[in-house]
Amino acid sequence: MIKTLAAFIFVTLVSCAGTSIGTSLNTKRITLQSSYVKDSFDIHITLPSGYKSSKIFPVIYYMDANLKSGNKLRNIIDEFDKQGHPINALFVGVGHIGNYHSLRRRDFITPYINEENGSLVSNDNNYGQAEKFYLFLKQELIPYIEKNYKVNSSKTLIGHSLGGLLVFYCMFKKERLFTNFVALSPALWINHENIYDFERNYRRDSAGLSANLYLCVGGAEKFNYILSGAKKMKAHLEQKPFKGLHFEYHEFAQETHNSEVPVAFTKILPRLKLE
Repeated sequence: MIKTLAAFIFVTLVSCAGTSIGTSLNTKRITLQSSYVKDSFDIHITLPSGYKSSKIFPVIYYMDANLKSGNKLRNIIDEFDKQGHPINALFVGVGHIGNYHSLRRRDFITPYINEENGSLVSNDNNYGQAEKFYLFLKQELIPYIEKNYKVNSSKTLIGHSLGGLLVFYCMFKKERLFTNFVALSPALWINHENIYDFERNYRRDSAGLSANLYLCVGGAEKFNYILSGAKKMKAHLEQKPFKGLHFEYHEFAQETHNSEVPVAFTKILPRLKLE
C-alpha cells in the first residue's frame, strides 16, 4: 500500500502557459517520487481549455513528456484547440529525470515470466522493470491525478518505441487500468518478443479484452524490426481476435521512426473513444 499521496509530491518545478513557445494551453510541471521505482519523474499536466467548466474530463497519459515526442504531442493538442477542435481531455505526461536512455530501458522493457511459478523476473535493476513502473502508474500517479483534478474513469495510455512496448504490456494485464491504448512504433522485438508471453497468459484466462487499441508505424521503419514487428502483431490480432477489442492499424507510408509521431498524433487523437 502507498503512503499518503501528498508525501510523493516534493517539488513544483514550473507552471506556465504552455511548455513550448506559441502554445496557449496551460501545462503545469511537478516532480513525483515513486516508492515502487525508487526514483522521481517529471510530470507534465496540461489542462483542456474548458477545464474551468463544471464537467469532468477523461485523462490521456503519455510517456516521454520531456523528449521530442512529448513536445510534439503538446504542440498538436494546442493546434487542435486553436482551430476550434479541442481534445477535451486532461493530458498527463511522464518524463524521466537524468539519463533517459537507460531509464527508459529500466521502466518500459518487459520482465521475463518465471515458467515455474508465473512470477515476473528481471535480474538487472536497470533493465526490464516495467512491472514496477506499472505499479507507479496504478498506485501513485493515477490516484494523485484523480484526487487533485476533475476527471472521470476514462483513461488512455500513449507510448512511442519502448513506450509503445509498455502500452502492450499494460494492455495484457488482467485489470483494465486503461481503456484506450495507443502504441506508436512499438519495440515489440525486445527480449525475444516476449510480449507474446504476456498475451498468451492473458488469453489463457480470458478470450475478451474490452479496450481500444491503435497501433501506428511508419512505412520506412526498417531498423530494429519495428515495421515487421508491428505487421506481425497486426496479423496475430487479426488471426486470433479478442472479443471486445476495437483494433486499428495505421501504417504511414514513407514515415520514419520519428517522423511518424506527429502524423500519428494528428490522425489518432480525434479518433480516441473518450467517454
